[in-house]
Amino acid sequence: MSGLAELLADCDVRGIRLRPAGDGGLTIDAPQAALTPDMVERLTIHKAELMALLRPTPKVAPPQPVPTMKPTAKPVCRCGSTSWRDVPIHDGKSVRRDCSKCRRFIGFPLWYGELRQAEKIRPGALTNNQ
Repeated sequence: MSGLAELLADCDVRGIRLRPAGDGGLTIDAPQAALTPDMVERLTIHKAELMALLRPTPKVAPPQPVPTMKPTAKPVCRCGSTSWRDVPIHDGKSVRRDCSKCRRFIGFPLWYGELRQAEKIRPGALTNNQ
């Protein structure tokens, strides 16, 4: 058995409970008789390994639903589609707008938290010949 595994087994037998402290330290909850100088020395030696083992795993945010926008009167894409979908990127800090019909890229309405003014489409600019 490795030194860390033996230490954890000894802690369990002696009723010593270990958990990470908020300040990056180690909180030890134990009966007074269980914390002998030898046990304290072993805990000190293996503190970095214990912290790595006890460190909570970061929570991953659930994926955000991709909204589909209502159709507009004017085509938004050269395929003639009048609807689009917004796709969150950069952990939700930016939004990529794609055509809902052909999935072609249209633009970035939101870029790293900054709203962008929609580009005005000139009449007749979008034709099937493009």
